[in-house]
Amino acid sequence: MNKRYDVALSFAGEQRDNIEVIANFLLSSGISVYYDIHSKNAHGGQSLTEITEYIYAKKSDCVVLFISKDYCSKKWPRLEAEHSMKAMSENQIRILPVRFDDSILPGLDQDIQYLKVEDYPTPQLLAKEVAEKLGFRPLRGKDSNIPPPRIKNSQGEIAFDYSNYNGRCVIGSGKAKFETMWSKASNTRIHLYNDPLSIQGVALVKKEIQTISDVMETKNLNFTSRCRTVEMNQIAILRNSEGLYAAIQILGVKDDTRGDQNDEVRFRYIIQLDGSDNFSNI
Repeated sequence: MNKRYDVALSFAGEQRDNIEVIANFLLSSGISVYYDIHSKNAHGGQSLTEITEYIYAKKSDCVVLFISKDYCSKKWPRLEAEHSMKAMSENQIRILPVRFDDSILPGLDQDIQYLKVEDYPTPQLLAKEVAEKLGFRPLRGKDSNIPPPRIKNSQGEIAFDYSNYNGRCVIGSGKAKFETMWSKASNTRIHLYNDPLSIQGVALVKKEIQTISDVMETKNLNFTSRCRTVEMNQIAILRNSEGLYAAIQILGVKDDTRGDQNDEVRFRYIIQLDGSDNFSNI
């Protein structure tokens, strides 16, 4: 049987922030990975039960079970584990358990080799060890293919060098994650893109509106372009793949081709966690 994935990741949603870093590291190393968000539109028309068996028992060489209290108590992670353990017993796949805590997963041989999250200072180091334990060479990827800087708060201010990390930085987390992507325009404006997987669209607010709390009915804005050029003090709106909105106001832009020491964008942002497109209640 032709396998589709080198590795499938099975986890509970509570651990998604860590798993996403691991998935991106493995992908950047040239390892084909099943990670649900990356593949959420790949199996249209199938039931979740069919998809689970297909991925975890038939189409992956290896399955990594990220075991936690949450994992052991939830229906779908347990089902993924059951299909994986059955396939392992039939010598069709390999399993590597990774433990967030000491929870016992029913049916899993307790003598099987496993990794403990607490033994690795960063998710990237854990991902490297996962790859090596499964027999892959994790350093095949480009040095540039590493996760961008991340601020998990739902509002705040950020300044970062957009010439690094492929112009990307992440704000928010979970369903409220927005991976922003920028490129040089000048020292008074900057390009903002909808390219990252987590971003559905990008739009601009009228220039005369320069306070985020004055932004209303953002769903009616024009999201039809891949790129928007945002000027100083202007507000841009991002809609993510979960249908949530974030308002971003440019506070400063540096351009190393126009006399600045480095490239930098500084912006204020607010994410509407309740799904509202109206920022007047901020």
